This record gives sequence, structure tokens and C-alpha cells, in this order.
Amino acid sequence: MKVTFRLEKRNIDSSGKIPIFLRIRGNNSETSIKTGISVFDKDFKNGVLKTRVDNYSSKSSILNSMLNDIESIIGGIKEDGQEPNPSLIKKLYLDRKVSKEFDTPKPNKTFWKSFEEWEETKKGKSRGYRKTLITLKNRLKDYEENRKIPITFDFLVTKTVIFQSEFENFLWDSKKLSNNYINKLYGNLSSFLFHCYQLGYINRKPKIKSLQELDIDEKIYLRTDEVIKLFNSLKWNFKKGKDFSKNSHIYTIEQPLEGTRSEEFGEVLRLTNWELVKDIFLFLNSVGCRYSDIPFFKVNDFNFDRDTQVIEWIQQKTDKVNRVPLNDISGFIFTKYSSGKKLTQNLFPKLSIQKFNKHLKLLLKDLKFNRYVTKPKRVGSEVVNTDEVKLWEVISSHSGRRGFVKNLIDLGTMDYQTIMKLSSHKTFSQFSKYVSVINDDLLKSRELYSQVDKSKNISIEENMIKEFKKLDDEKKKMILGLTVGLNKQ
Repeated sequence: MKVTFRLEKRNIDSSGKIPIFLRIRGNNSETSIKTGISVFDKDFKNGVLKTRVDNYSSKSSILNSMLNDIESIIGGIKEDGQEPNPSLIKKLYLDRKVSKEFDTPKPNKTFWKSFEEWEETKKGKSRGYRKTLITLKNRLKDYEENRKIPITFDFLVTKTVIFQSEFENFLWDSKKLSNNYINKLYGNLSSFLFHCYQLGYINRKPKIKSLQELDIDEKIYLRTDEVIKLFNSLKWNFKKGKDFSKNSHIYTIEQPLEGTRSEEFGEVLRLTNWELVKDIFLFLNSVGCRYSDIPFFKVNDFNFDRDTQVIEWIQQKTDKVNRVPLNDISGFIFTKYSSGKKLTQNLFPKLSIQKFNKHLKLLLKDLKFNRYVTKPKRVGSEVVNTDEVKLWEVISSHSGRRGFVKNLIDLGTMDYQTIMKLSSHKTFSQFSKYVSVINDDLLKSRELYSQVDKSKNISIEENMIKEFKKLDDEKKKMILGLTVGLNKQ
């Protein structure tokens, strides 16, 4: 039994396209089944579609599905002890096709009802991932309100190009969102549409095209010396009798906020909100966690190995356990905030990411973190924000995780695979987004083929002089004679 695809050139249409048939040949007979696909002769060779054909993925998927069904039918006939023949195979295939159409009617579900159903299927996912679904829903609602026409499956499936154009222009103009941000929305939207296609709510999954993103070499982070500078700054730390009223952004926090206080645990820890922001940011730089982990850290989430002093926690985004050795800064901060607390208490007081980012900028501005950086982004076809700005203006919570990665690289004592283990990145493509390449890194290439013996700090010229002195007088005269001759030339 031989199953192949062929062009039925007798049925060429007015546009020049030729229908593809699936041919089933046995020992003494053959038959054909229509595939419903037509292509130009140049786009089909030796029974195979060429990838340049229009809608290649969709057409290839249909042909492969037909082949799988035919192979399944042939296998079933043989299992029943019968001999497969082309006519029987075709009949069973057509019967199966009718059965599929009858047994799987398309439910009449609206776009938003289906979206709510899809959200329900994601309840077991991490909190961080579910927040991205809420963001997608909010941006689609904003677009729908601006458009003043409800979003429907028919609009998304049949007019995908128009939807993307309108949606992108709305997000660029009204929300000032970057291509990178929009592509993250598209990732979740594609997942939702695939869910709907699998359940038969739509007859095909529309192809959402990603926007061109900007590959930025320099990431926004604090260098090692800047992290140490921040750690050593005590300007806004709480001190009894110190007046913070001159700065309207400063207020005092008391720790612990839960449970029994001084009677059971002793002295209550008092700190300012800027001190808290500083310590959390230093913690992000020291252990490489995401800000989404900070509100959920509890004292007993950290397991300390007495020999290796490793800190261990469960990541909110991935639900995976991560382990990082303690250093001077992370150890100091953990001790500071866990002291006098029950194991079930939160390590840090609650602080929203919006407030954290706002006060982090204000704090670093006050402490004069004025290194100039660029943070360009692509909005549509344009690259914006190309002017240099001060570091404090563009710093954010995620800069802590970037700093953890880059400063580990700059230590020069670990390979990328080890650092990826500490930062919990599974692929190098994800990890590379955290690797900052700055001008100082590029200048290190000067050391390639350096003529300096770094172990002794002796240049090649000095080595030559040293070796020359070891020669006897006759060889010295010969070399000097050659040198004089070259100089005369």
C-alpha cells in the first residue's frame, strides 16, 4: 500500500493553481481523495510542498493530518485481520471525516466568556504568571472601550491584520508601550487563541505577528562599587532623635508588624521607608531574586546550611526552589529583618512595586547616583529615549536581578552555566537578556595578544633586554651590527 500526494493537472483553475489529491495505490487498484488545497506547479515537487508557498504552515498541517488519519485507518484494518485496499480506506476516511464534523459542533461562546474559562484553567499556575493574564485582559478591555465595539472571535480570526494594527497603534499612542511589552501581551493572547481552537470555539488559530524589538547591550543596573556605596550609605537610616520631617517622602516603619512585640521578642526594629527600599534593593542585588518574591518571603522560607551558608526559597514566578550562597550584604539584611520574629512572619514589611520603584528613584537621586546611561526602546518603527540620562532616573526593581548577574560575571571566577544555576535561568537566550555589555567591557579587548607578562609585570622589551644581557660578546656585536644596518636603511 502506497500513499502519496500528487497534482491533478487536468483540473487547473483560471489562476493557474492545481489541486492536490491524496493518492492511495494497492497491488491492483488505486483511488484519490481531494485535499481541498491548490498550489502553483512550481510550489510542489516530488509529493512535497515547498516552504515558500502561501500559508505553508496551515496547508502543511492539513496534509499531515490527512496522512495520519490514513495511516491510522490502515493500521486498524490490519488489526481486524483484513487486507487493506484503496476503496475501503477511502470509504473509512470519508466516514471518519463526516463523524468528526457531526460529533464536534462548535459551541456558541463569546470572546470574554471564553477568556474567563481560560483564566480558570490557569489557577494552578504561579501568581506572577496569572498577573500577566490580568494585564492582557486589562489592555484588551482598554482597547475595546477606546474602539467602542466589542471584541469578537470573528473580528480576531477573519481580520487579524486590522486587529493588530488598531491594537498596536492604541497601545503606542495611548499607553506609550514598547514593542517588547506588546510582544509579551501577544504571547499570552496566542496561548488563549490556541486554547479556543483546541476546543472548537474558532475554526482556525489566527497568526499573531511579533513586533520588531530592540536589542540593547547596556542594561540598567548598579555596578559592584555602586552596590557597596549604597550599602554604606546611612543617611536615611532610622536613628532615635533624628528629624526626617524635612523630606516629605520619609516616614517611619516599626518591625515586627505581626505577632507579639517587645514582651516576647525584645526591642522593636524601627526603620524609615527609604531604609527599607535600600535594604530590599540590596537584597535583590545579593541573591538575584525577583521583586515578586519579596512580599512572600517568610522567615522559615530560608533554610541555612551551617557549613555552606546557603539561602533557599521558592520562586513565585516559577514555583521552583532556588539556592544561593549568602554574602556579607544578604546575610546582614536577613539577620536585620528576621531578628525577633516568629518563623511564620514575613521577612519584609509589605510595599507595592509601584511605591518601591518611585522611592528607589528618589533615594538614588538624593544619594547622587548620577552615572549616565541610555535606555532606548522601540515604539513601532521608531527608536526612542536615545539620549543619555542619569542612572537614578531609569533604575527599577528588576535592576537588582540584572546587577546580580552582571556583577557575578565581572568577578571572573564563575562560568555562565554556574551563574545561570544561581539565577535560575533555564536557557541561555533568557539569561543573555540580563548580560550587560558596557564600553568598559569592550575596552578589555585591548588585552588580547598583550605583550606584557602580567605575572611579573614585565614588558616584552624588558624581557628582550634581559635575554640580550645573557649573550656572549660576539653574539651581542652581531645583533648590534644588524640593528645599525637596519637603522641606516
